[in-house]
Amino acid sequence: EEVYGVEMDKNEWSLTQVPRLENYGGLIFGCLDENAPPLADYLGDMTWYLDLISKKTQGGLEVRGEPQRWIIDSNWKLGAD
Repeated sequence: EEVYGVEMDKNEWSLTQVPRLENYGGLIFGCLDENAPPLADYLGDMTWYLDLISKKTQGGLEVRGEPQRWIIDSNWKLGAD
């Protein structure tokens, strides 16, 4: 609530518990398929890049400050282009 606020009523969004959670380099991944392969297998060679980021300092990753938010009228894939 401190970071995301109290504006979102979780009951209105029909949120369900994620059946499987795994942690890699301090990043938390949720998977809805209990039978999916282990996270490290799924990430494969991407772990090299995640290690580069998450192991840059001795303490690992640290969340600092509040998230940045923008509301823009655009195509959904703009962030991926």
